[in-house]
Amino acid sequence: MSFDIAIDLALGVLTGAALGALHIAWLWRASARLRPDGSGVLALVGSAVLRLAVVLAGFAGLMSIASQPTLALVGALAGFALIRLVAVRRARRG
Repeated sequence: MSFDIAIDLALGVLTGAALGALHIAWLWRASARLRPDGSGVLALVGSAVLRLAVVLAGFAGLMSIASQPTLALVGALAGFALIRLVAVRRARRG
């Protein structure tokens, strides 16, 4: 494994993990605003659009600076999925 490949993969995993943590934190804050009477749904939808835009912009930015964008994107998706998996398991435990 060459040094450039390792750097792109590590950069991808770190970027994906950071974007995943940001995504989960914003989702947690938006879902906390939901009320039993249904208020707060608009904030949740707006937050979903914002979260999607930030994550996609982060992935696009990563691909623009990586020497091997496909490998960096694979690493970013793996990092994002790992953070999501950890967050879901922690949420289920309570």
